Amino acid sequence: MTISQISIQAHVIREIQGHCLRQLPQEGCGILAGQKKQITCFFSIPNQDHSPDTFSFEPRTYLDTIRKMRTKKLDWLGVVHSHPETEPYPSSLDIANWHYPELSYWILSLKSQRCRLSAYIIQNGHVTPIPYRIATNRYEENDLDRGEQQ
Repeated sequence: MTISQISIQAHVIREIQGHCLRQLPQEGCGILAGQKKQITCFFSIPNQDHSPDTFSFEPRTYLDTIRKMRTKKLDWLGVVHSHPETEPYPSSLDIANWHYPELSYWILSLKSQRCRLSAYIIQNGHVTPIPYRIATNRYEENDLDRGEQQ
């Protein structure tokens, strides 16, 4: 699958940042949903690893989230997790454990004072950065900030 550009609502980024900051020192994680290439919802899911270096979704919350997305007719567009102490680039473990090339893979780095969010497609062990646009509302998009490119 090729994703040339995806948009993410500004409020979703704020929700991701808030959730991941509250999870420190462990990685925060969740699911990104919306329609087509527009991410409009973030569903936080507890990290059952309770680790600063790895994440895995708590199964019950994960299944509840899938049900909620179906009920709301939302598409699963991506997964996001934080890197509390490292750059927003997939680790070798992130790459090895990723089996959903049709979904975008987002990482929020909390390493510095300013959080950095990057998006990727991971397919067959290859990591491809994808640009994203921050949308200020559902109908109007502004280029407020671009995703980090590696």
